[in-house]
Amino acid sequence: MASSKERDRRWARTAAAAALTVPAAAGVPAVWAWSQDEPVDGRLAWLCAAALAVGVAAWVPLRRRAGRGAHTAICLWAVLLLTAVWGTAFAAAQAVHTVRVRAHEPRSVPAVVTHCRVTGQLPVEGGGLGARTYGCTYRWSVDGQQFDEERPVDGPYPDGHETRVWLEDGGRMVTGRPSPLGVPFWSVLALLGLAAAPYFAVRLAGRAREAGL
Repeated sequence: MASSKERDRRWARTAAAAALTVPAAAGVPAVWAWSQDEPVDGRLAWLCAAALAVGVAAWVPLRRRAGRGAHTAICLWAVLLLTAVWGTAFAAAQAVHTVRVRAHEPRSVPAVVTHCRVTGQLPVEGGGLGARTYGCTYRWSVDGQQFDEERPVDGPYPDGHETRVWLEDGGRMVTGRPSPLGVPFWSVLALLGLAAAPYFAVRLAGRAREAGL
């Protein structure tokens, strides 16, 4: 039969694993949704809250078993590991979003620009104000429903200026389309995070063994 010391060690290992894997797994869909400007609520919010509670509760046995120095080192590598996992999810979500948007051109409709006005002035170094900033109201219709929204512009347009606006789901105006350079940029970051996560996991395991886990 396993000794009491060995059982305590196994329990501490299990608790430490739960303290990492549960929040990491629950955080990935939350980070993905947040990166796409989707609400993190409902079941997902409850899942994240439960995962956080599990992580905090599971970390208590580790704090009791490991010394202060070992505990601090373990926490540091754990934070780096979670950052790598969640950062990978965020970068991957941005890359997927960029590909999806660039591959499928959003709907566009005619729009009329009206009510251009000065919205402010840019501050300059040393104090004072520089170039003026402008905003104009864009008006368009989708399936008989009228929309209008003020947006910043480089300069004022005459009333009645005709243009086209890109639309997102629901008929609202798209603020801007992501650059195609975002695909390699976010992909590289995702790969870096994916490569860093195992390294941090190995260092974390080493620190855990040094602490007697």
